[in-house]
Amino acid sequence: MSTLLRVKLRRDLRASWSRFVLMVVAIAVSLTVFGGMLCAWAAIGRETGGAYLSTEPASATIVLDRGVTPERMASVLAAARTRPGVREATGRTQFEGAVEVGGTVLDIPLQVFVAAADDPMRMVRFDLGQRGRWPPSGGEILLGTDSLRLLGVAVGDSITVHGPDGPVRLRVAGTVYDPGLAPSPQEQRGRGYVSATAVALPFDQVKVQVADPEGRARDRVVAVATEVGDWLRREQGLRVAEIQVPEPYAHPHQWQADVLLLSLMAGGAAALLLSTILVATMLNTLFTRQIPQLGIMKAIGARTGTVGRHYLVMISLVAAAATLIASAPAVWIGRTLLGTLLTTLGVRPVSLAAPWWAYVVILVAGLGLPPLMALPPLVRASRTTVRAAIDHHGAASEPGGLAVRLGRVPRLDRGLLMALRNTVRRPARFWLSTGLLAAAGAVFVAGMSLEAGVDAITREEAARRTWDVDVQLAAPAAREAAVEAARRVPGVTRAEGFGVMPVGVAGPRGFPVTWTYPDQGHGRITLIALPRGVTTFPKLLEGRALHPGESGAIVLSRTVRKKTVPALVPGDDVRLFIEGRVTSWRVAGIVEERGGDNVYVTAEGLAAAQGRPQQVDRLRVYTGGHDERTRDAVAAAVRTALADAGITVRSAASVSRAEAVGEGHMGPLLLVLLGIAVPLGVLGVIGLASTMSANVLDRTREFGIMHAIGARPRTVRRIVAAEGLLLALAGCVAAVVPAVALTWLLGAGLGNLFMNVPVPFRISVPGAVIWVVLALLGAALATDAAATRASRLTVREALAHL
Repeated sequence: MSTLLRVKLRRDLRASWSRFVLMVVAIAVSLTVFGGMLCAWAAIGRETGGAYLSTEPASATIVLDRGVTPERMASVLAAARTRPGVREATGRTQFEGAVEVGGTVLDIPLQVFVAAADDPMRMVRFDLGQRGRWPPSGGEILLGTDSLRLLGVAVGDSITVHGPDGPVRLRVAGTVYDPGLAPSPQEQRGRGYVSATAVALPFDQVKVQVADPEGRARDRVVAVATEVGDWLRREQGLRVAEIQVPEPYAHPHQWQADVLLLSLMAGGAAALLLSTILVATMLNTLFTRQIPQLGIMKAIGARTGTVGRHYLVMISLVAAAATLIASAPAVWIGRTLLGTLLTTLGVRPVSLAAPWWAYVVILVAGLGLPPLMALPPLVRASRTTVRAAIDHHGAASEPGGLAVRLGRVPRLDRGLLMALRNTVRRPARFWLSTGLLAAAGAVFVAGMSLEAGVDAITREEAARRTWDVDVQLAAPAAREAAVEAARRVPGVTRAEGFGVMPVGVAGPRGFPVTWTYPDQGHGRITLIALPRGVTTFPKLLEGRALHPGESGAIVLSRTVRKKTVPALVPGDDVRLFIEGRVTSWRVAGIVEERGGDNVYVTAEGLAAAQGRPQQVDRLRVYTGGHDERTRDAVAAAVRTALADAGITVRSAASVSRAEAVGEGHMGPLLLVLLGIAVPLGVLGVIGLASTMSANVLDRTREFGIMHAIGARPRTVRRIVAAEGLLLALAGCVAAVVPAVALTWLLGAGLGNLFMNVPVPFRISVPGAVIWVVLALLGAALATDAAATRASRLTVREALAHL
């Protein structure tokens, strides 16, 4: 670049420094968001995948109908390792029981994983934390690191675990870090690890690893596990109750994090694209103002390539400055977001740094996209001929057709009329400004509306939970005895008993195969036996509901059908594996549920299938008062009453605890949209400021004439300010249809991902009002500089304007 062009470049940057600052800010804000999301997304798969694989997870868990001794399991495993496709095998068992601390039985259950004392931990292993060692002694237990605070205990304390064989007192000998499980606080469940010497239970789980690369395909894992199940039945005399095959080598919540980050990154990419379009538009306005200068440069010998390089350097400087400003915040946001999400997943990061290619993408996007988008106006300006420059008389200010029609509106304030006409004078500029504001408003309102939909779900679930206390029994008990013991408690108005147990669902042939993870929560299919007179039931989609007291009929949730036998329709037969026993049922209907994979039968039907009197292991207790104090008091009294009746209670707690579990899963939804709305809102304000600045420059002569004929500065200022407010209102109006559509799309998409059903469609009126107020405030701020300049414009400056 020649010396003269360098001088011109410096003068151009100095003369339009505010415009260039807006360009840099627009690109930097959107690049920061995009880069942060990209860094987090690029690293989260590595961290979650690495942490999950470090546990050497089982490809499949074959659940036996009844356990065997550790010695028998050892011989079975030795033979299982020789089966085709099996790389490794181990035997385990687990149970969930109440935990007692300091004489108080906690409402938080404890899930206990049991392994042989001589287990080499070649698979399904965990890392030992504070003072942890394996195997712990017979009177010791290891707790998950995040379970300590949840249970309110510390290393060295003693707890009493109520297991299948009664209470066992154990000392907390250390901690365990197990990234293969969802965090305890999120699941509201403690995690404990003991050896078979502490809890004398038979092993009922055969965990196998399928050899790579077949082990990466779930269909192949199912085939190998099914063959092993047939072999166990045929040659070992063991009956299989269920085969659990989760998504191979994937953390139970990893897909949620991926969806969140991909959504945020898509929003950041859209914001980056819009910012570069905005910058290209602002540059086009600048190039138009400099057409006379271009004519002079061409007249004295400047070539098209020389002029093009000059402007290319200009936009490259803007892109470089924005990239430099955005790089550090993008990395920081990426690391912070990644750390937060990994904490949510219960994963300790090895490194928060993104892979090298993520930084390259940020640099390429920041340095390359703005010049690329600005290329059309740049080429057009550099090709301006001397004749075209001579014929140029400044920006046209002739109002368009809409502006002319607005001028015919009777009894309209002349200042407001001028503001209306000037707002739509430049259609392309008008639509760019309103489009940016509309995009930000649509995303913001959709985010608030999605939150309203989630709140509606919470209220709906709370309305359906008309009972006050949930009681889980440690073992099934006679229905009449348990219900009557609860009913006699003072303050209890009603009690209902349910049978709740895990089951396997299969078609006419084969083993039941589920997506259940090792925590036995994610992907587990649960059977619920409904008593007579139950008042709550999910929404029916196909077929019919259960008739009171009928046997042999079953209702499945839509997700259970999808994951087990997709072709099932009402009237078909299905097999349930209940406690290792195969039973046949006729499908009565299909229901829709928000979360949970459940099947429903009547209490009489379950008793008939099991060939024994009705039993319950879950109670719903209704109280006269619905406040938390009454609920807690009744829960404690019900626990005592059931214990006096010889029934061991695993947990008794207010239904508000179920809401805490739901919040742990639903919390990230709002983050998706609000994280996108912020940069789009900033871009909208910048676009509005750019539009008003360009409009004032276009009408410099007009403002000069107004001042010459006696217009006061405050009158001119009011007109320009009104233009900005009208643009903001136009953006709010333009956001209505996109906001409604986006709310519906995101409610359907995210609802199906997180809860298996769409989020109820709600439009947040408070969210819309908040956005209108924010848009008007932003318009006032964005218009202030342009309005001030217009009000202070002198007649001499107007005459000197080309």
